[in-house]
Amino acid sequence: MIMEDVIIKVPAGKILIKNGCCPKGCSLTNPEKKFAGKPAMSAVIRLNGKTGTIHFNPYFGVFEYQSDLDPQDGDLVDLYCPHCETSLSIQEECSLCQVPMFAIHLADGGELRACPKVGCRNHHLTIVDLDAQFAAFYNEERRPKM
Repeated sequence: MIMEDVIIKVPAGKILIKNGCCPKGCSLTNPEKKFAGKPAMSAVIRLNGKTGTIHFNPYFGVFEYQSDLDPQDGDLVDLYCPHCETSLSIQEECSLCQVPMFAIHLADGGELRACPKVGCRNHHLTIVDLDAQFAAFYNEERRPKM
């Protein structure tokens, strides 16, 4: 099947990433760490020879995180699955920073891709099965109709 790109702009914080996974399928969703009452996406972070944990706000476009390593703007971090330690890095480079981006895989083949340079806001969401992703992102009464 030939896939076409469609760009849809949504306000930051309107899409909840519920079931993020590493490339091997391990869940990155962490019910023990929450942002606005919703489970965070968590990963292992490596920065300047140190290893720690980072928790991302699960709302797409909300650049809020908590980490025990305290990364600063401009730091380039490496991210790994907290279960199998597989790298989340991908070959696509950030168009702003020219560094490899990282990906959180979604159900039905979608992906959230973002730059691992702290402070860079280059990111995008790929949805492969629109109906399945909308079902995962929204409650029935709020789901957009296509």
